Amino acid sequence: MQTDVINSFNKNVGTNIKVRRTELKWTQEKLAKKLGVTFQQVQKYEKGTNGCSGYRLDQLSSIMKKPVNYFFEKPILALEYNTDAPLILTEDMEVKDDQSSSR
Repeated sequence: MQTDVINSFNKNVGTNIKVRRTELKWTQEKLAKKLGVTFQQVQKYEKGTNGCSGYRLDQLSSIMKKPVNYFFEKPILALEYNTDAPLILTEDMEVKDDQSSSR
């Protein structure tokens, strides 16, 4: 049971590392060089295979310009969405004759 919690925690932290790295348009290799580790180690952090020490989280926080607690937050998977594309409302998305709202 405790192993599941640790694995879930490490995966959440790893996802947040990947999201931030992607926002910065950095490769795993670029982040690895900044951290002084191999790109394989960055892969392990991002997948949650290896957890990050407090020192490493502090280092990531400084390098990636985010507070340490950012990495602990439940990840919002921005990677699944193309954030450069505009949002477009189509006709089938419109609410027509909505009787549920109170007026």
